[in-house]
Amino acid sequence: MIHQSVRYRQHPIPLQAFGTTALRLAERLPQKAFLINLCQDRCFFTLGLIAAAWRRQTVLLPPAQSPALLEDLQRQFSDNFILTDDWIRKKTASAGCGATGRENLSGQEILRSLQLLAFTSGSTGKPQAWPRNGKMLQCCAKRALLALDLHRQRHAMIATTPPQHMYGLETSVIWPLCSRLVLTNQRPFYPEDIRRAIAQSRRSVVLVSTPLHLKACLDSPGAWHNIAAILSSTAPLDPEIASELERATGAPVVELYGSTETLSFAWRRPTQDPHWHTYAGVKLSCRDDLTVLTAPWLAEPVELPDLFLPIDERRFQSLGRQSDLIKIAGKRQSLTELNRLLLSIDGVNDGCFYLTDHGRVGAVVVTQRGRGEIRQALRRHVDPVFLPRPLYFVATIPRNETGKIVRSELNALLETLSHRS
Repeated sequence: MIHQSVRYRQHPIPLQAFGTTALRLAERLPQKAFLINLCQDRCFFTLGLIAAAWRRQTVLLPPAQSPALLEDLQRQFSDNFILTDDWIRKKTASAGCGATGRENLSGQEILRSLQLLAFTSGSTGKPQAWPRNGKMLQCCAKRALLALDLHRQRHAMIATTPPQHMYGLETSVIWPLCSRLVLTNQRPFYPEDIRRAIAQSRRSVVLVSTPLHLKACLDSPGAWHNIAAILSSTAPLDPEIASELERATGAPVVELYGSTETLSFAWRRPTQDPHWHTYAGVKLSCRDDLTVLTAPWLAEPVELPDLFLPIDERRFQSLGRQSDLIKIAGKRQSLTELNRLLLSIDGVNDGCFYLTDHGRVGAVVVTQRGRGEIRQALRRHVDPVFLPRPLYFVATIPRNETGKIVRSELNALLETLSHRS
């Protein structure tokens, strides 16, 4: 008997009925080579994913939904159809869920024909397309679920991240289709909405989120209940925040390491071990400034832009990206570490360092604290040559839906701030 792996507005839907609805939907999709899946509702997104797989359409997952980016995507892949929540809502209202002759569906069968193009976030330049398929996603999911001991659990997956992002796609869509975890349509944003969604779940919850979102949850007053585990990715999570989260929720906090290019391939629980643990079958080869990843789901090894220090065959330490390391007055520092220190300052809501045209570092900060206070707090941890000059105060930092900085928008903001000063 197939377990119930989908929950829509707190109502359980057997996977068989869900797959049947997707097949009916597939019959109504326009005959196009590419399907741009913009659905925000995670269940609708997944219906579109499955329907496209049965129609042998390649699914495009844009890293954002800005008009300029979508126009560029449509120019590159002209034979396309844009799938939205409204389109699915209208079609499923009249499609029904009648018998199809395929009543013994499994998550693996549903994903078998899936072909998609996932795009990098564009945080370091123009988004790049990476082809992915259902077989790769299943292979990675099985190893991730085993590594985290989630393969037999029946927790509900509630994510604050969009399903178009690889991290959100893997954890909140693919993992439930490959296990007993429950796929939900919820995507709460504000801390109180996240707390309410978790409390109202009929099953204990695995919360899938990002460091910025989790920090906001900690800063919001209120009790946290019904959480089985918390997953974090897209940026380094401060160990102190991880400790506070575990104290506040009573649940383990786990970080995932991965990218659009590789899928997730390692994990750690920062409150217990600072080192990353790879999934079964994953190998990292580190030579000088080059790291190569080999994984069972990858057709060929992938060169990584990150620097690693191997601890043993299954563990490693992350040293940051090669492009992230800066050198000033003969001293080295990582922009990622500087950002972590900045965000750990009490009263700093958001912020980031950047390299100026004059070979120094500057920073933009969202805070009510003064320049002297920020610099004094940083001086306790960093060499004076890495104190930000200039230090700008802004209302918001340009980030995408997963919390990554949009480089083009940040550059435009910095140019405006420079002219004003």
